[in-house]
Amino acid sequence: MQELQSINFQAIQPTGKSITCKEKNTIEKGSCKNLYRTTKKALSIHVSDTIVHALANCYYQRGYYQQSIELYNTFIKKDSSETKLNTIAKCYDKLEKPDSALIYRKIIAMQDIENQNNTIALAQNFLSMEQPDSALIYLCRYTSIDSTDLNINRLKAYAYNQAGLHQDAIKLYQKIRQSGDRQASTEYYLGLSYAIHSDSLSQAYDCLVRANNLSERKNAYILSQLGVIGSKIGMIKESQQDIKDALDLLQPDKQLVISLYETAATNHIQLHQYKDAIACYSKILKENPEKLHMLYQTAFLYGKLQQPEQEAVYYEKFIKAVEQAGKPKKYTNMLQDAESYIKELNVERFFQGKTNK
Repeated sequence: MQELQSINFQAIQPTGKSITCKEKNTIEKGSCKNLYRTTKKALSIHVSDTIVHALANCYYQRGYYQQSIELYNTFIKKDSSETKLNTIAKCYDKLEKPDSALIYRKIIAMQDIENQNNTIALAQNFLSMEQPDSALIYLCRYTSIDSTDLNINRLKAYAYNQAGLHQDAIKLYQKIRQSGDRQASTEYYLGLSYAIHSDSLSQAYDCLVRANNLSERKNAYILSQLGVIGSKIGMIKESQQDIKDALDLLQPDKQLVISLYETAATNHIQLHQYKDAIACYSKILKENPEKLHMLYQTAFLYGKLQQPEQEAVYYEKFIKAVEQAGKPKKYTNMLQDAESYIKELNVERFFQGKTNK
């Protein structure tokens, strides 16, 4: 492997030896195990495009992406065939350099926009770099020729969403659905498009229900959005179950977990399940101790439960935490309420002959 990593293609010199039929076959199949020896021997005899393409693919298949690029750039730099451009682009994908990959895919697109695989990969490169407008340029060029390609249309609708063109996304997702599409992702992203507008939440919920059924309740992100939208339109009990199932499935994602616990706490409060809401706030504080207002909310809920001692404990924790964080202005009103409650409780304790804590 060390020999392979340090190979200098430019230093290969003709030897006059011939390559065997067996070696030629292993190169063309991309199954050559001794890449260094085979490459050196093959290229020292005759540099043909066929051999270079086969060797470059062999390097790619075996994970030597930079060497595949260097091989092309050394021997057939001016070649503009799709085979070369596509292999280099795939190598840059593997090297996690979408900005380099799209350079080569743009050339292919200029030569042949109807190359579906290339157009999809090019659009995905742009989307990974948060450039949906650029992705749409090539996707629209493709659909101007063929507007019936579902794979292209799905990606185009997604790009509309990412570009903030939600009405365009909704129209295209509806068209995709009418074409017979039954993918959960279509219903999911159509639901998210509707969710942007507060007057379309019921439509968003219906789409997410269909997406959830198509995914057999096994997609945490569909479940989480279903739970959040369900809560907003009053489907409280259903929302609670969806959020519970989402949390069971969800991979660690602190921000989403916190958001779901906040929604779950809001649902519990509406159902007058204050102890369960307090448990949610406790989990939020465990995930992010800087969520200081959760201490205030916890104190407020203990008041709802008519447990003044616990209410005071959490108001005092809140006051102390805010002081330590040096953020009194951010919590001015909450601090005034908490301090007022503590004073009133201390007065009540005094008249009851209890010692202030």
